[in-house]
Amino acid sequence: MFNSERTLTYFFITKNSKHNLIRFVFLYLYYHQKIKSMDQLSIMPPQETEFFQPTQEEIKTIIGNKKIRRIFDTQLDEEDNKAIDLFYKEVGQPENLLWTRSQVLRFLQANNFKHQQTLQTMKQYEEYRKTLPIPFDEEVQKFLNSGIIYIQGRDRRYRPLIVLNAYLINFQQMSFEVQTKGLIYLLEFIVEKMMIPGKIENWVIIIDFNGQGIMSLHINALKQMMANLQNNFRSRLYKMFLLNTTMMFKVTWNLISPFLDEITKQKINFVKGDLTGLFQTVNQKQIEQKYGGLYPNRQLYWPPSIDNSTII
Repeated sequence: MFNSERTLTYFFITKNSKHNLIRFVFLYLYYHQKIKSMDQLSIMPPQETEFFQPTQEEIKTIIGNKKIRRIFDTQLDEEDNKAIDLFYKEVGQPENLLWTRSQVLRFLQANNFKHQQTLQTMKQYEEYRKTLPIPFDEEVQKFLNSGIIYIQGRDRRYRPLIVLNAYLINFQQMSFEVQTKGLIYLLEFIVEKMMIPGKIENWVIIIDFNGQGIMSLHINALKQMMANLQNNFRSRLYKMFLLNTTMMFKVTWNLISPFLDEITKQKINFVKGDLTGLFQTVNQKQIEQKYGGLYPNRQLYWPPSIDNSTII
């Protein structure tokens, strides 16, 4: 049990770090019984991230014949600034203060630098921001406890690891409005609490299909959930691992993949038997046993807790 003296000592020792300051707030709230579990502290970026720096390739990489930026809240290069200036020249500079140059670049890249399309999605995003913050109510709590989507851990480069059980998405059992509200709450929580601008800005997603074919899944519901991910959280996906898919699902993918851009194809990985690619990205100890990992299968999904000792 933490006492005030130990809490303050912890704070003064580590006060040079913004994220350690946030840890202090968590400790303070715990001491005053404002949060119920120290598990909530585990989802904060671990102390090692204070000295962590992404590699140049992790910041900006080449996929096919395109340069793709993954970390935006850092110093932009000449190419980036030129793209932003061209956008401003055509459509004008946005008045809303949320549009930093880095944020504009994030949307430009997500729209393949098509100016009018970018402008449209920026306006949609402004409307989305007006709906925030999502209050933590009984409906949100029900969704977070359902196991449809949850925080599992971090990959080897400290990116949040999310598990999405596609076969559980069903708007007949839980309304679209409730699931959308819960999903937005969770993803905004992850961006705010688990990421560090300029260091950790992406996530990894495991999607479990539980061996169900396309006809068995609620495809429209799944598409709407994925659209929410894409539209409101631009350039956040690092990799997606698809597990327990059927042969027909893979055949369908093989038919449509030639029409997809190289960036999308590079991010999506089918996992069937060989788990090497998954374990290269995520430590086996961070992955649940049902997926071939060593982490005990989760029974509780909220509040989130992860093991920071097995990230690397």
